[in-house]
Amino acid sequence: MLISLRQGIRAAIPDMSNLVGVILCGGESSRMGRDKGRILKDGTPWALHMADKLAPFGLPVVFSVNASQVDDYTVQFPGIRLVVDEVDVPGPLKGLLSVHRQIPDKDLLLLACDMVDMDQDTIGGLLEAYRTGGPYVYFAYYDEGFYQPFCAIYTVAGLEGALGGNSLQGLLRVGRTKALDLPNSEAFRNYNTM
Repeated sequence: MLISLRQGIRAAIPDMSNLVGVILCGGESSRMGRDKGRILKDGTPWALHMADKLAPFGLPVVFSVNASQVDDYTVQFPGIRLVVDEVDVPGPLKGLLSVHRQIPDKDLLLLACDMVDMDQDTIGGLLEAYRTGGPYVYFAYYDEGFYQPFCAIYTVAGLEGALGGNSLQGLLRVGRTKALDLPNSEAFRNYNTM
Protein backbone atom coordinates (compact mmCIF):
# COMPACT_ATOMS: atom_id res chain seq x y z
CA MET A 1 0.00 0.00 0.00
CA LEU A 2 2.78 2.43 0.92
CA ILE A 3 4.64 1.76 -2.35
CA SER A 4 1.59 2.45 -4.51
CA LEU A 5 0.87 5.66 -2.57
CA ARG A 6 4.42 6.92 -3.23
CA GLN A 7 4.14 6.02 -6.91
CA GLY A 8 0.87 7.93 -7.09
CA ILE A 9 2.50 11.02 -5.57
CA ARG A 10 5.39 10.81 -8.03
CA ALA A 11 2.95 10.53 -10.94
CA ALA A 12 1.27 13.81 -9.91
CA ILE A 13 4.56 15.74 -10.00
CA PRO A 14 5.56 16.72 -13.55
CA ASP A 15 8.91 15.70 -14.96
CA MET A 16 10.86 18.87 -15.84
CA SER A 17 12.44 17.07 -18.80
CA ASN A 18 8.95 16.95 -20.30
CA LEU A 19 8.81 20.77 -20.59
CA VAL A 20 9.72 22.85 -23.67
CA GLY A 21 9.91 26.63 -23.87
CA VAL A 22 8.01 28.26 -26.75
CA ILE A 23 8.86 31.77 -27.90
CA LEU A 24 5.82 33.08 -29.73
CA CYS A 25 6.97 35.22 -32.68
CA GLY A 26 4.22 34.60 -35.24
CA GLY A 27 1.96 37.57 -34.53
CA GLU A 28 1.12 40.03 -37.25
CA SER A 29 2.90 42.93 -35.49
CA SER A 30 0.36 45.27 -37.09
CA ARG A 31 0.64 47.95 -34.39
CA MET A 32 4.44 47.68 -34.28
CA GLY A 33 4.72 47.77 -38.08
CA ARG A 34 7.60 45.26 -38.18
CA ASP A 35 8.52 41.79 -36.97
CA LYS A 36 8.87 42.08 -33.18
CA GLY A 37 11.04 39.00 -32.82
CA ARG A 38 13.79 40.62 -34.88
CA ILE A 39 13.84 44.00 -33.05
CA LEU A 40 17.10 44.47 -31.13
CA LYS A 41 17.50 44.96 -27.38
CA ASP A 42 21.11 45.59 -26.38
CA GLY A 43 22.21 44.11 -29.71
CA THR A 44 20.16 40.90 -29.35
CA PRO A 45 16.91 40.23 -31.27
CA TRP A 46 13.89 40.05 -28.99
CA ALA A 47 13.21 36.41 -29.94
CA LEU A 48 16.69 35.34 -28.81
CA HIS A 49 16.55 37.66 -25.78
CA MET A 50 13.45 35.79 -24.60
CA ALA A 51 15.08 32.40 -25.24
CA ASP A 52 18.04 33.55 -23.13
CA LYS A 53 15.63 34.08 -20.23
CA LEU A 54 14.88 30.34 -20.27
CA ALA A 55 18.52 29.24 -20.55
CA PRO A 56 19.24 29.26 -16.76
CA PHE A 57 16.40 26.75 -16.32
CA GLY A 58 17.83 24.33 -18.89
CA LEU A 59 14.72 24.23 -21.05
CA PRO A 60 14.91 23.39 -24.73
CA VAL A 61 13.34 26.17 -26.81
CA VAL A 62 11.37 26.35 -30.04
CA PHE A 63 10.25 29.46 -31.90
CA SER A 64 6.67 29.71 -33.14
CA VAL A 65 6.48 31.68 -36.41
CA ASN A 66 4.09 32.21 -39.29
CA ALA A 67 4.91 31.07 -42.83
CA SER A 68 6.02 34.55 -43.94
CA GLN A 69 8.78 34.61 -41.29
CA VAL A 70 10.46 31.30 -42.06
CA ASP A 71 13.02 32.54 -44.60
CA ASP A 72 14.10 35.56 -42.52
CA TYR A 73 14.37 33.56 -39.29
CA THR A 74 16.25 30.73 -40.98
CA VAL A 75 18.84 33.19 -42.32
CA GLN A 76 19.10 35.45 -39.25
CA PHE A 77 18.94 32.68 -36.62
CA PRO A 78 20.60 29.59 -38.11
CA GLY A 79 20.26 26.46 -36.04
CA ILE A 80 17.16 27.39 -34.05
CA ARG A 81 14.08 25.18 -34.19
CA LEU A 82 11.14 26.83 -35.92
CA VAL A 83 7.54 25.63 -35.74
CA VAL A 84 5.31 27.17 -38.40
CA ASP A 85 1.66 28.02 -37.69
CA GLU A 86 -0.54 25.33 -39.17
CA VAL A 87 -3.69 25.23 -37.01
CA ASP A 88 -6.69 27.25 -38.18
CA VAL A 89 -7.60 29.12 -34.99
CA PRO A 90 -7.28 32.84 -34.19
CA GLY A 91 -4.47 34.72 -32.48
CA PRO A 92 -1.72 33.31 -30.27
CA LEU A 93 -3.66 30.08 -29.76
CA LYS A 94 -2.63 29.25 -33.34
CA GLY A 95 1.04 29.23 -32.36
CA LEU A 96 0.52 27.23 -29.17
CA LEU A 97 -1.58 24.54 -30.85
CA SER A 98 0.75 24.36 -33.85
CA VAL A 99 3.66 23.63 -31.51
CA HIS A 100 1.54 21.08 -29.65
CA ARG A 101 0.76 19.37 -32.94
CA GLN A 102 4.50 19.13 -33.74
CA ILE A 103 5.55 18.11 -30.21
CA PRO A 104 2.42 16.39 -28.83
CA ASP A 105 4.18 14.65 -25.94
CA LYS A 106 5.66 17.78 -24.29
CA ASP A 107 4.23 20.34 -21.89
CA LEU A 108 4.79 23.91 -23.14
CA LEU A 109 5.94 27.07 -21.36
CA LEU A 110 4.71 29.93 -23.54
CA LEU A 111 6.47 33.32 -23.71
CA ALA A 112 5.72 36.15 -26.13
CA CYS A 113 8.74 37.63 -27.92
CA ASP A 114 7.70 41.17 -26.94
CA MET A 115 7.70 40.60 -23.16
CA VAL A 116 11.32 41.67 -22.86
CA ASP A 117 10.92 42.79 -19.22
CA MET A 118 10.11 39.25 -18.04
CA ASP A 119 12.32 38.34 -15.07
CA GLN A 120 13.91 35.18 -13.69
CA ASP A 121 11.89 35.24 -10.45
CA THR A 122 8.59 35.24 -12.34
CA ILE A 123 9.66 32.36 -14.58
CA GLY A 124 11.06 30.53 -11.56
CA GLY A 125 7.80 30.91 -9.63
CA LEU A 126 5.86 29.44 -12.53
CA LEU A 127 8.27 26.50 -12.76
CA GLU A 128 8.02 25.87 -9.03
CA ALA A 129 4.22 25.68 -9.25
CA TYR A 130 4.56 23.27 -12.18
CA ARG A 131 7.07 21.12 -10.25
CA THR A 132 4.59 20.88 -7.39
CA GLY A 133 2.11 19.29 -9.77
CA GLY A 134 -1.39 18.51 -8.62
CA PRO A 135 -4.62 18.17 -10.56
CA TYR A 136 -3.86 21.11 -12.86
CA VAL A 137 -3.50 21.12 -16.64
CA TYR A 138 -2.46 24.78 -16.88
CA PHE A 139 -0.32 27.03 -14.69
CA ALA A 140 -0.66 30.81 -15.07
CA TYR A 141 -0.37 34.06 -13.19
CA TYR A 142 -3.69 35.73 -12.39
CA ASP A 143 -4.40 39.42 -11.82
CA GLU A 144 -7.54 41.56 -11.68
CA GLY A 145 -9.85 38.91 -13.11
CA PHE A 146 -7.57 37.80 -15.95
CA TYR A 147 -5.00 35.10 -16.46
CA GLN A 148 -1.65 36.04 -17.97
CA PRO A 149 -1.50 33.65 -20.96
CA PHE A 150 2.21 34.31 -21.57
CA CYS A 151 4.67 33.03 -19.03
CA ALA A 152 2.17 30.22 -18.53
CA ILE A 153 2.48 26.45 -18.82
CA TYR A 154 0.10 24.37 -20.91
CA THR A 155 0.32 20.62 -20.31
CA VAL A 156 -0.25 17.79 -22.77
CA ALA A 157 -3.37 16.80 -20.83
CA GLY A 158 -4.81 20.30 -21.22
CA LEU A 159 -3.86 20.73 -24.86
CA GLU A 160 -5.21 17.39 -26.09
CA GLY A 161 -8.75 18.71 -25.83
CA ALA A 162 -8.00 22.32 -26.79
CA LEU A 163 -8.39 22.19 -30.56
CA GLY A 164 -11.90 23.60 -30.33
CA GLY A 165 -10.85 26.57 -28.19
CA ASN A 166 -10.81 30.15 -29.46
CA SER A 167 -8.33 31.93 -27.16
CA LEU A 168 -5.61 31.37 -24.61
CA GLN A 169 -7.71 33.19 -22.00
CA GLY A 170 -10.61 30.86 -22.79
CA LEU A 171 -8.43 27.79 -22.27
CA LEU A 172 -7.20 29.06 -18.94
CA ARG A 173 -10.70 29.96 -17.77
CA VAL A 174 -12.33 26.61 -18.54
CA GLY A 175 -9.38 24.31 -17.76
CA ARG A 176 -8.07 23.21 -14.40
CA THR A 177 -5.71 26.16 -14.04
CA LYS A 178 -3.43 26.77 -11.08
CA ALA A 179 -3.82 30.55 -10.56
CA LEU A 180 -0.62 32.13 -9.27
CA ASP A 181 -0.36 35.52 -7.58
CA LEU A 182 1.29 38.06 -9.86
CA PRO A 183 4.70 38.88 -8.33
CA ASN A 184 5.74 41.69 -10.67
CA SER A 185 3.29 43.32 -13.08
CA GLU A 186 6.14 45.03 -14.94
CA ALA A 187 7.38 41.62 -16.11
CA PHE A 188 4.17 41.16 -18.09
CA ARG A 189 4.41 44.40 -20.06
CA ASN A 190 4.37 43.77 -23.81
CA TYR A 191 5.53 46.21 -26.42
CA ASN A 192 3.19 46.83 -29.35
CA THR A 193 4.55 50.20 -30.44
CA MET A 194 7.97 51.85 -30.36
